[in-house]
Amino acid sequence: MTRAVERPPTTDEDHEELWEERHEGESLDSATKQALNLAHRAAEKFPELANRYRNFAGPVAIASGALMVLAGVAVARRMRRGQNAEEILAQITPEEIEQAATVTSRQNRWWRMFGRIAKRRRRAAGEAEASS
Repeated sequence: MTRAVERPPTTDEDHEELWEERHEGESLDSATKQALNLAHRAAEKFPELANRYRNFAGPVAIASGALMVLAGVAVARRMRRGQNAEEILAQITPEEIEQAATVTSRQNRWWRMFGRIAKRRRRAAGEAEASS
C-alpha cells in the first residue's frame, strides 16, 4: 500500500496569502446591488419564513441561500414590472417568495409554443438551403 505524498504543514499566514491572491471578482452593478439588498429586506420582513429556511453555522443560525435566491427572484420579477422598492416591500408576501421558483403551466405552454415555432423555422431554413 502506497502513501500519499505528505504536504508540509500550512500556517494561518499561508491561508491569508492564498485568499488575498484569489480575491479578484467582478463587482456588482447598481441594479444587482439594489435587488440583493431588497431581497434581504424582504426576507427579513417575514421571520417565520426565515425560521423555516435557516441553516446553522456553528452556534449561529443564518438564513439559507435558498431563501435569498427565492426572495431575489420574487423581487426581480416585481422590479421588471416597474415597481419601486417601497411598493415591493409593502406588497410582497411570504407565499410569493416561496412560489418564486415555480412557473405556471400557462408560462410553460407559451415557452413550448415558442420552441416549436423556432424549431419549424430552423427546419424550413435548413430545407431552403438544401434545395438551393
